[in-house]
Amino acid sequence: MKAASPKKSPDFLSESAQILERLQQPLAGVMRALGGIKKSGDLERMLGLDRTLAWQLVKVAESTDPLENAANVPSRVSIERFVQGAQSLGVSSDLTTPLLAAHEQFESLVARHAGDRVCFNTMVSAAGKGEQWHAKELQHRRNVFRGMSHMLGVQAGLLLRSSFVRRLASDPDKVEAICIGGVSNLRLLRETERINIYQSRVFRQLEDGVSYHSNIERTNVYGNEEIDGYRLSDFCTSRDAQCEMIHGESGWIYGNLLNGAIGATGESSHYFGTRYYNIPHPAGREGQFATRLHIDLPVKVYIADEFIEPGFADDWIAQASAMVGSSASDRAAPPGIERTLPCRMDFECLGQGPPPAIKEFPDYPEMVRHVADHSGFDLSDYQCWRLRVEYPLYGSTIMSEFVEPRS
Repeated sequence: MKAASPKKSPDFLSESAQILERLQQPLAGVMRALGGIKKSGDLERMLGLDRTLAWQLVKVAESTDPLENAANVPSRVSIERFVQGAQSLGVSSDLTTPLLAAHEQFESLVARHAGDRVCFNTMVSAAGKGEQWHAKELQHRRNVFRGMSHMLGVQAGLLLRSSFVRRLASDPDKVEAICIGGVSNLRLLRETERINIYQSRVFRQLEDGVSYHSNIERTNVYGNEEIDGYRLSDFCTSRDAQCEMIHGESGWIYGNLLNGAIGATGESSHYFGTRYYNIPHPAGREGQFATRLHIDLPVKVYIADEFIEPGFADDWIAQASAMVGSSASDRAAPPGIERTLPCRMDFECLGQGPPPAIKEFPDYPEMVRHVADHSGFDLSDYQCWRLRVEYPLYGSTIMSEFVEPRS
């Protein structure tokens, strides 16, 4: 005789939906018994409840999807206040007792699966990742920005990265690229000796991970090796600010601000540029071209623009993602370490030609034209793609990429 399979417990979402429905039904019954409640203001005036509690009760009672309004279920104290008010107006305990019992079941569910309401609300809202979840996710990223600004003593209004990409005229199997980037509205909250505001290098994809391209040539945007030429002084708020360019290991190049003044000063915008030659064309080899940036500065807005030469990647797939756990070495992180975050990323085509203005940096279109002209790039028919992320998560890595569908 075949042994019976053990009965499975309902999964978290199924159990949550069942218990929330059990809570909703007696709550709606008490509302009907009170009578005359068409909106939350009616309940507020009838029972003398505060506006938020009245709104929460109506939302939960009228919801067509209990899970969607799980975050609006009031606390135990608030439910008891509502029950006391309803009983004072003659609502029978036959209706209020099941409501209290259902709420007790709800609290038991929260304690067992999540530990507290904040964690429970995240678990429920993450299932659908709808507008409510994304709004909360943005709020959490904003809070991380504020906390890390306090801890690190620095913040920026804008972190910018732009790339121009085209085939090398002397060798169509190779690619050249211009990378410009930096910050605007930089504020130091306390004295800091050195702040990194620009870094760049080029990677390649290998079968066993990601590695630095050792054979790529690099200059400043003017085509020479002068360190001062990497800083786009015409678009920095102070030509006299102390900055340094450092050539690090494995092809890294860094732009740092030294001994900046505290507060909103004339040192608030700094931009740098790098030119790369001799990059193997990704088509049929690596299969993608990407801007990959680690967010190690608390910033309000991150913008990445990609200017792509016509015919270079016309039918490639544009996509963007945010990750944590990315490897700091030249090899990919082991499985399970690097994880993609469920952030909403809108990587959109803005059409041909120079980019639209950025409100955080009004001189941006002029800077793009300046760099393109000095580098011999005619951007008039290039496609411009833009990724804009509000409050990018500190410590994450954001990738905007073009993937060849045939790779």
